[in-house]
Amino acid sequence: MNKFDYNLGVVGLGYVGLPLAVESANSKLSVLGFDTSSNRVEEINNGHSPIEDISDDELENALNSFFSTDDPTLLSKCHHIVISVPTPLTDYQPDLSYVEAAAKSVGENLVPNQIIILESTTYPGTTLEVLIPNLEKYSSLKAGSDFYVGYSPERIDPGNEEWKFKNTPKVISGINEESLNKIKSFYEQIVDEVVVVKGTKEAEMVKLLENTYRHVNIALINELAMLCKMLDIDIWEVVNAAKTKPFGFQSFKPGPGVGGHCIPVDPEYLSFKTRQIGKPVRFVELAQEINNSMPAYVVSRVNELLNSQDKILRNSKILILGVAYKKDISDTRESPSLDILELLIEKNAEVSFYDPFVKELTIAGQSINKESLSKNFHDYDMLLILTPHTEFSEIDFEILNNIVFDTTGSNFIKSTERI
Repeated sequence: MNKFDYNLGVVGLGYVGLPLAVESANSKLSVLGFDTSSNRVEEINNGHSPIEDISDDELENALNSFFSTDDPTLLSKCHHIVISVPTPLTDYQPDLSYVEAAAKSVGENLVPNQIIILESTTYPGTTLEVLIPNLEKYSSLKAGSDFYVGYSPERIDPGNEEWKFKNTPKVISGINEESLNKIKSFYEQIVDEVVVVKGTKEAEMVKLLENTYRHVNIALINELAMLCKMLDIDIWEVVNAAKTKPFGFQSFKPGPGVGGHCIPVDPEYLSFKTRQIGKPVRFVELAQEINNSMPAYVVSRVNELLNSQDKILRNSKILILGVAYKKDISDTRESPSLDILELLIEKNAEVSFYDPFVKELTIAGQSINKESLSKNFHDYDMLLILTPHTEFSEIDFEILNNIVFDTTGSNFIKSTERI
């Protein structure tokens, strides 16, 4: 049996990997973090957290048993290795290049009896068809006997103060019984509840189901919002009344589109896989079409509202309030705000933004002017609210004479135009 210096090695120290590393260190495990970015490694080792969900104090406390490196050879000293690297879309196709690169780094340094777990979101079959062949190719070891492999979908919700890494149930799987038992024993040290599924494909599909469910229901409410506008029906009144039903209904809100690292991406991974077997998921692809159309719909409503005040979109001054993809965080990944800004710029509107969590913003190579909350908003033809940050409750929208268009249905904003 190998003697390992670290209980855990985490490959990829982003929104998923860093919380795992910190929680594991808090659970008295010795943790090695590996990232290809030397700047991120240095930042973390100096106690500066690059993500909001982990404060500098939380990171500092974890550093007693958590060390980061950009040297992949140190991965050979880790008993368990969790891969939590990005799986983005490139030209609307799944991009597994980060997973393949991580598998190469791990495989080249793989030693017998290590346990390798993939947490990156992906399509069913990735663990068996991509991860393991690469690990075996670069190591000459055999999965399931020389080393052990499984998949566990990440369930990180940035900004969620109630459900953190430790108290969120963890779905796990293994390629064989021995792998599963080892992976189960590992996660039971750091999370409150472990949920076992019978195979890696099932575990991979869990993540896609969770976010496709949200994606489809958001598309439904977005389509109804557009229809209700045409029928002169207040969609927010309808939603608020419907959610009083104590059974059989879950409330979803319309908005300017979908954003984040999961909801816009995961259904595309599902669609990619089902098309490989000649069976497109028509319901899911229709939801993608609807949600992808929302930024253009928002811009059409902006144009309509300006016209109602005898103004035109070209050269109009518009202040965007909120560019992050969700409330009270700085994460702009896949944010529909970025698409809306780009469309407004294409139509020659003069756009600025204010977001208390986003320091700077560049759209299509153009740096966007950032205003302050103390700015005299009367200078703008329209205030366009795209993210319902709590800080916006400090604005007295009632005294403003310019158009206020709220795409978020925020409770602290009254007497405004809504989506």
